[in-house]
Amino acid sequence: MFNYYKHEKYIFSILLVSVVIWSIFPIYMVLTSSFKVPVEIFGYPPTFFPNNLYIYNFINLFNETPQFLKSLINSGIISFFTMLLTVIVCLPAAYTFSRNKSSFVKKSAIFIIAIRMFPPLIISVPLYPVLNKLNLTDKHIVLILLYTTFEITIITLIMKSFIDSIPIEIEEAARLDGANISAIFLYIILPLSRPIIVTATILVGSYAWNDFQFGFLFTSSEARTTPVLIAEMVGSLTGVQWGNVFAACVIQFLPPLVFLWFIQKYLIYGLTSGSIR
Repeated sequence: MFNYYKHEKYIFSILLVSVVIWSIFPIYMVLTSSFKVPVEIFGYPPTFFPNNLYIYNFINLFNETPQFLKSLINSGIISFFTMLLTVIVCLPAAYTFSRNKSSFVKKSAIFIIAIRMFPPLIISVPLYPVLNKLNLTDKHIVLILLYTTFEITIITLIMKSFIDSIPIEIEEAARLDGANISAIFLYIILPLSRPIIVTATILVGSYAWNDFQFGFLFTSSEARTTPVLIAEMVGSLTGVQWGNVFAACVIQFLPPLVFLWFIQKYLIYGLTSGSIR
């Protein structure tokens, strides 16, 4: 008879390995395909390793699609200011929700959760004719405000959960020493919230960097982001250069991975701790 508890460790190990392979395999195929010659990418039988490292896909990408670099810069600008604005707005709001126990604040929290349940498409489609009439489409600021608006809710709640775990006795001691609410927030809450700020930055930044929907609806050329440009490359009427497309995808997902690698310590702490010991 099969003893589940005896083999529990092995079962979970197999499941974990399966999830990792399932998650990494598409990225691996994109990465290897970016170094294959065009005829090898969809060759049969498929190859899991390039026969030769073909770097000309990356060279051809910038030569044949010069606007790709501009789209990367646009994505970087929009992601950076979205992260900055979201943190500036959400951290004070989270602190207010955490420390203010009034019924109004509690009802506001429910309202925030309710807003997050609306699909972005429902709100963004009616916005287009309004912004277009005001000549505000294809502007960086529009995407920054849209991404911030849709991320404020969940990021505020995440930050609130973290601030809830900060002992209020620290603030009470500061008040006894004459600190006002601004000083407590700037010199106590803000430094202690560094891990959750990093976590929020990653969540918001990855959303703004990788989003296609808003970029597709509200940009055309000047503020066009990388995901939109890659989609245009795939839908090209003159034929799809798949080597260039895979090279663009690799460049697209490398910056978040590099950034994540350097701040992973803070990210893990912000996601798992939620307390001060």
